[in-house]
Amino acid sequence: MLSPSVKLKIKKISLRKKSVKVTEELIATEVPVNIYVNGQHVATLFSLPAQLKELGVGWLLSQAIVKSIEEIIGVQVKENNVKVKCSRKLETRIKAVKTIKIVHSSCGSTGEDFLFLSDRMIRPFVDSDYMVEAKEIPGFVRVLNEKSALFKLTGGTHSAAIFYKEKLVAFAEDVGRHNAVDKVIGAAAEKKVDFSKCVIASSGRQPANMVLKAARVGIPIVASIAGPILSGVNVAAKTGVTLICFVRGQRMNVYSYPERVKVPKFLAKQTE
Repeated sequence: MLSPSVKLKIKKISLRKKSVKVTEELIATEVPVNIYVNGQHVATLFSLPAQLKELGVGWLLSQAIVKSIEEIIGVQVKENNVKVKCSRKLETRIKAVKTIKIVHSSCGSTGEDFLFLSDRMIRPFVDSDYMVEAKEIPGFVRVLNEKSALFKLTGGTHSAAIFYKEKLVAFAEDVGRHNAVDKVIGAAAEKKVDFSKCVIASSGRQPANMVLKAARVGIPIVASIAGPILSGVNVAAKTGVTLICFVRGQRMNVYSYPERVKVPKFLAKQTE
């Protein structure tokens, strides 16, 4: 198994400094990770070689193949293979997940329909009255940035974090933004965290299938440093997810269900 990063010799060119030098730099790595459910191969994900158990559990939850962590009775990780044993047969759900309608360059759907057949069978909707102060949102992103050690070393990873009642309960980095979200969902699920009182913070942009990951497990609030894709905004509106993007400094844009974000009274009056 590869380490999360490797050191390579590179030639660094600076036109501003008018210099060329040979140096070493850390590069993020990835491996194909095979996920098996009850002995059946269901997916191969290209992932940073770390937190593979959490990746497998989180992927199954975020794709609605399993409805809760209680359906998983065992997880074995051997090299780049994640073998999950579940308490029931899941062939129908697995087939539904593999029925992809359209995949766009944004890695999402058009937003006019759901990405997978499973979402059309049982449409996810987050029914949560959990609210958070607007002033807390930048703090979630600040923690996300502070903990992104591999990104600081390589510049080649995404990160995600889950906060339960404003306290950090899970963090992950990965070469893929989808994998990072799956890993924190898996880590939080293993801790039996109540997703209905959580915020997930992400470094990645938010198309439909990123927002759906939160919706399927019942996370009411998604906050991202990056921007939304229209498909993500549409799906957030359909699934009851509060989508917050461009969280930078003390600024943020709320695209759906803004009532979950509590603003100071003097600011609330300005919108009336």
